[in-house]
Amino acid sequence: MSGIQTSSYNWPVRSLATTVILLTLFVSGCVSSSKYEIALEQNEALQEELASLTNQLKLQQNKVNALEKQKKQLESELSSTTEKLQLTNQELDAKNQELADAQQQLADINNQLIAKNQELNATSQELMDKQQALADTTQKLQATADYVSKTNKLYDDLVSQLSTELEANQIKIQEMKDGVNVNLSENILFSSGSAKLNASGQDVIIKVSEKLKDIPHQIIVAGFTDNIPIRGSLTNFYPTNWELAGARAASVVRLLEKQGVVSSKLTAVSYGENKAVTSNDTADGRSQNRRIEIHLRPAE
Repeated sequence: MSGIQTSSYNWPVRSLATTVILLTLFVSGCVSSSKYEIALEQNEALQEELASLTNQLKLQQNKVNALEKQKKQLESELSSTTEKLQLTNQELDAKNQELADAQQQLADINNQLIAKNQELNATSQELMDKQQALADTTQKLQATADYVSKTNKLYDDLVSQLSTELEANQIKIQEMKDGVNVNLSENILFSSGSAKLNASGQDVIIKVSEKLKDIPHQIIVAGFTDNIPIRGSLTNFYPTNWELAGARAASVVRLLEKQGVVSSKLTAVSYGENKAVTSNDTADGRSQNRRIEIHLRPAE
């Protein structure tokens, strides 16, 4: 735009210079009248052209001013828009940060939730284990209570069934923590040196068997002797007290089985002269040591 201004203002200067020259020549008489008229016409034409150019210059200047104003307005709008854009970018950055913070909080909450779920699962499993343990304990307690109840009844039934023998001090019945013991002396069961049950022994074992058919117990029949060694021809059958005690226990087991006691519950063992209940120094002591014990214990 500065180039247009310089060009527009050169035209009137040139025209004015030409007019001055012409007037000078005319006054000095150097130019003829016809040439003067021509010069005047040219001057008028130049004046008109100057006026036209001046108007054009004004129009151009107005356009330049309008463009400058528009430029300033656009620059102002650009500055305002730039500021708004900066503010918008700052707000966007803040929103992005808030979003990142919210996502981190959500991730933390999810991790806490996972941990809580794991803790809950562990607690639930622990509770289930405790409930199962409680159920198992309750079942064991109930089984123990049932066993104790049946053991108590068995003891009462045996005492009632064998009251005569108990009064005669031929047998002893003891209720133990783990079952019942029935102690039968040799005199009521066997003849001296024999493993064959006599009549009274059979009667007693048959009475006992009636109470042993349906009990939830293992039945261990143990044979015991005194410490007097086997002598004479009896050694042909029982070389030592081990064999005699074992044979007597086996005789009792066979009769119990014959009376209907399940054989898988029966066990025959021999202790020989071991585990004496009293001293073998007297005849009475040796008599007490020669015995059969029936141990009624919990089934495995």
